Amino acid sequence: MPMIEENDHSQEKERRHLSPNKHQLWSQLNVSQQASVSSLYNYGYELAFIRISSEGKLAVMILNGSPIVIDDEGTINPHPEIQIRQ
Repeated sequence: MPMIEENDHSQEKERRHLSPNKHQLWSQLNVSQQASVSSLYNYGYELAFIRISSEGKLAVMILNGSPIVIDDEGTINPHPEIQIRQ
């Protein structure tokens, strides 16, 4: 009979270690956000993740460790008060 470990955490992953691909992130954005994200790609920004809060979805883009966020209306905030985990 095989041994079964009761608390095998090896299969569990923290959320921050999962990285959805760019297509999955893109599909979560609305049209206004997609337009803003596209314009920032031209400057070298990369879509890092989407933060969902009570205020809506924020698309977070990063260039050289500096974040920019895009709200539901497509408004770009170049100086967000957001902490990025290293």
